[in-house]
Amino acid sequence: MIRQRVISGAVIAVLLLATVLLLPPLWSAGALSLILLVAAFEWSGFIDTHWTARRLAFLVLTGLACVLAWRVSATAQGLRAALWLALAFWTAMAAWVFVLPGKTGRPAVFASGVLALSLAWMALVRMRIDWPAGQEAVLYSLLIVWLADSGAYFAGRAWGVRKLAPQVSPGKTVAGLWGGVAACALLAAAVSAWRGPGMVTLVAITVVVGIYSVVGDLLESHCKRFAGLKDSGTLIPGHGGVLDRFDSLLAAAPCLMLGLTVFGGGWR
Repeated sequence: MIRQRVISGAVIAVLLLATVLLLPPLWSAGALSLILLVAAFEWSGFIDTHWTARRLAFLVLTGLACVLAWRVSATAQGLRAALWLALAFWTAMAAWVFVLPGKTGRPAVFASGVLALSLAWMALVRMRIDWPAGQEAVLYSLLIVWLADSGAYFAGRAWGVRKLAPQVSPGKTVAGLWGGVAACALLAAAVSAWRGPGMVTLVAITVVVGIYSVVGDLLESHCKRFAGLKDSGTLIPGHGGVLDRFDSLLAAAPCLMLGLTVFGGGWR
């Protein structure tokens, strides 16, 4: 099982790097859109485990939300408004999973999925297509997610005692959260040393994004528990579904884009 997870994880990493770094912007955006389309299909399974009209409605509304987010974000003012909305949404999701984990229902799972998926798609595709350094920005969002997850895993195994959100994800610990934060800070410091000035700003942005990436993970876990599912799908051997690998990115991408748009951090 561990070997299968390692092999699958390595293949996913290589494919993602190739998608972000080697494909032209439009092709890269198309590949990212396909990933989020599969993720949307899996999220619809949290609403009903069998195929129903509600699942179809979720997919249609998520698509319409993507179109709306794209049109709104076509201007600088609209983009900032959409990104601030994303931050407000993920802050509300943090309150949901930490403060009110017992308050769950199908409408909340439905609405949170529409917003999470559409805002993440908008941020990833906008960064990849519109920004001169779009490749680096999307890659950086992936690195934040990977490092936050890895730092949390090792710190949690070594020092994890106190549970972070026991009703939502019993395996996550407070020590793991701090391990992920430390890994994100080291990543930002290394990137700043390579790119130039703005280290303090980039470290702050990256740490905040790393924390929000954990909220993305917890939100998906929360919705899976509501649906009575262990994994979002079976597409990736040893890992479950696409959402199980990309849930953290749903929060990380728009939060990173907001931080880099507003504060820069020596990036743009």
